[in-house]
Amino acid sequence: MAFADIYGHENQITILKTAMANHRIAHAYLFYGMAGIGKRTTALAFAKALNCLQPLDYDACDTCPSCRKAERKNHPDIVTVEAEGQFIRINNIRDIQNQMQFKPFEGARRVVMVLDADKMNAAAANALLKTLEEPSAGNMLILTTARFYQLPVTVLSRCQHIRFNPLPNEKIGSYLQKRMSIDPHTAGRLASASGGSIGRALAMNNDVFIEERDEIFHTLLAADEQHLLKMLFFIGDLAARPKTIAEKLNLMKFCFRDALVYRETGEKNNLINNDCLDEIKELSKRLSGGDILNNIKAVDEALTAIERNANKQLTLDTMMFRLTLK
Repeated sequence: MAFADIYGHENQITILKTAMANHRIAHAYLFYGMAGIGKRTTALAFAKALNCLQPLDYDACDTCPSCRKAERKNHPDIVTVEAEGQFIRINNIRDIQNQMQFKPFEGARRVVMVLDADKMNAAAANALLKTLEEPSAGNMLILTTARFYQLPVTVLSRCQHIRFNPLPNEKIGSYLQKRMSIDPHTAGRLASASGGSIGRALAMNNDVFIEERDEIFHTLLAADEQHLLKMLFFIGDLAARPKTIAEKLNLMKFCFRDALVYRETGEKNNLINNDCLDEIKELSKRLSGGDILNNIKAVDEALTAIERNANKQLTLDTMMFRLTLK
């Protein structure tokens, strides 16, 4: 994939192309923004463009031997570092430091992409700092993260920052229709529910997403004072499946969002879950506008706390007792 194939992020791509045109490429970049938004894809496109043998308008041609190797993930000068388990460890960083002592094997520039850089443990971050302070010729680092605030200030200060913003629903919908051949209605619904992330939209394009969303609506509608136990079971199930907590909390937030939109407008055209109109109507009748806003705030704060590695069970329990459901 080249820059030309990326949906959105025109400003970010222009910054990178301008740096190439002016021969003012930084020795280290920090690509930051929400998960699934295209940071990794853009980093790879940048690495390919830097090493392309037949570049056009400072973009990869996607046909030369260098581009084909990069696409197959076997280019010797495009290196990816990822977490092994929960963390990126010091040995991972030492490996790339050893490589960066030398010139690129065959390309114009060795590009090392540290993905989810916030997963570096303290020792790995300190080791990387030395590389950032003493960059070697012909080598470049790209750090990607959805949680830049987890990185040490010393690391942040030595990178050029490029922020990736959520994509407009129109661009996500267009991508889903043109690239994934998804029908316009489903594409629109997924785009609205994605929060600006193509990755999230693709992850939600399955029957499990619909089942989980319907379960959340059912739980919210049943969770009055007589059904508190059901809500407790729901929260317990969330905590027991940490990989899906954020996805389910976002689904819950969209349920409340739709209830608020319908309560204020009485129209279904702007609803994310417009195929669940009966459930949305019931929620909007049961709760006041202020209650719904407070619920959205409670879910948002829980999402932020969990993203910052707060205790998941405690965070979810606190959120549950803040929710107004009747």
